[in-house]
Amino acid sequence: MKQYRKKILIILGVLSLLVVVSGAYPLYRYLTHDRYKVWSIEVEPASHEFIADRQGLIISWKRTANSNDIVDKDEPVEYSSAIHGRRFIATESIRLIYKSGDNRFDVKNLSWGEYWKIQVYDTSQNDLPRKEYDLLKAIADYDASYFPVSSAYTHFFAYKDQEYRTVVLQKTGGEDRKEVLFNMDTGNLEDIPKDAGKALENRNVNIFKEFTNLKEYYAGNLLNIDTPISFSQSVIEQSSDWRLREEYPAAYDLMTKKKGELYFLTNETDVKLLSDIYSLLIPKDRDLFDNLTVYGEVTKDGKEHVVHSYEEFISVLKPKEELSNVR
Repeated sequence: MKQYRKKILIILGVLSLLVVVSGAYPLYRYLTHDRYKVWSIEVEPASHEFIADRQGLIISWKRTANSNDIVDKDEPVEYSSAIHGRRFIATESIRLIYKSGDNRFDVKNLSWGEYWKIQVYDTSQNDLPRKEYDLLKAIADYDASYFPVSSAYTHFFAYKDQEYRTVVLQKTGGEDRKEVLFNMDTGNLEDIPKDAGKALENRNVNIFKEFTNLKEYYAGNLLNIDTPISFSQSVIEQSSDWRLREEYPAAYDLMTKKKGELYFLTNETDVKLLSDIYSLLIPKDRDLFDNLTVYGEVTKDGKEHVVHSYEEFISVLKPKEELSNVR
């Protein structure tokens, strides 16, 4: 009888444990993932290499230990959302209980576990030192009656040697929106200077891959519309004789084997910088300006030109201010 009772107690204990476990997992999911309507992974550089006298930077990203998804943290990850200038590169990680634009969002009354963090890396130093800022606190310090909306509206902006990422704010309980600037050096929010007009990204890094016959060479497969760029498999397959592989083998390996992203470290439309970098992304026995066809969208007279040197190339290009507006 005692043995029978013992078996019953064991069975009841196992059933109770199963009930607790089956209830605990949904609770765990709710507290750690499912309750958040907006979330993103958190990344950090796994490795990086400078190229072309530090005019370009290639980064292979990986998830951090704090990332919001459960995968191999050391596996290289594609990350094309970084905002960057000549000196700073900014990433972000988000966990919010309200969808973008939901005006119930109140930075003065955050739910447990909510955050919007911005990580900023300093490219002026070899080891890319990192600072992390609390965007929600920065907004509360700026004007706590606002909350941030989707980072889809975010872009780079440079003004008087300062580098910014834009932030769109919306009134809590309302629909009014405004654009402000996140200073990547200080972590503070600032109003757009009146003499700057709109906070536009006044640089064009697509001249070679979109407005010359290199577009045909890459067959539209240098990924990303703007900076940074990464290589598709079809580009990798034709890159074995590139100058990049010969002069910067570690950087080449990052780009072709570790999902590396190439960043042009400039705040403006710098044609010389672009030519120095694109000279590495072609066969080593070829000159970038050897019978280079320049499309009319970027030339002064609106006509197509075939050039044979850098000097000839810049002589037919529109002024830098006009190039910045060509997309």
